[in-house]
Amino acid sequence: MKITLHAVRHFLFLAFFIAFSFPAMAQKGKKNDKLEKRKFDVEIKETTVEGKKYEKSEMEFSAKEVICDYFESKFKIQTIHYKTLTDSSYTDEGEQLKFFKVKGNEKGQKADEEWVIETEVKGKEITGTISLMKGDKAKRTWEFEGTQKN
Repeated sequence: MKITLHAVRHFLFLAFFIAFSFPAMAQKGKKNDKLEKRKFDVEIKETTVEGKKYEKSEMEFSAKEVICDYFESKFKIQTIHYKTLTDSSYTDEGEQLKFFKVKGNEKGQKADEEWVIETEVKGKEITGTISLMKGDKAKRTWEFEGTQKN
């Protein structure tokens, strides 16, 4: 059997098409999360109990999950899944900055409990709340604020 130049071209075309199209298809389904791998030094305070003071912690966004040392050590909450509600940019004193609004939730240790996070990231600043919900009511609420780590 004789291999022609035409057959070789078709084979090479198919090989390149397959080699370069599968990675592109795999990436197409993933949304680019601009919060991914961002870490913040935060101060957290429970607002439902008077006299509580701010405590230092670290908060990280990774794989559509928020990880916070404070909640992991005190409540064994390792992650809270989130989704980005707003992803935009704005100009402040001539500098282009990003703005994100994020909301997430995770089931609590009891069947009727749920952890809810609501946060805003403006440039390198973060503020927000985390609440332990029982039904439709907040059982406990914490507020936090901080700045992005370099």
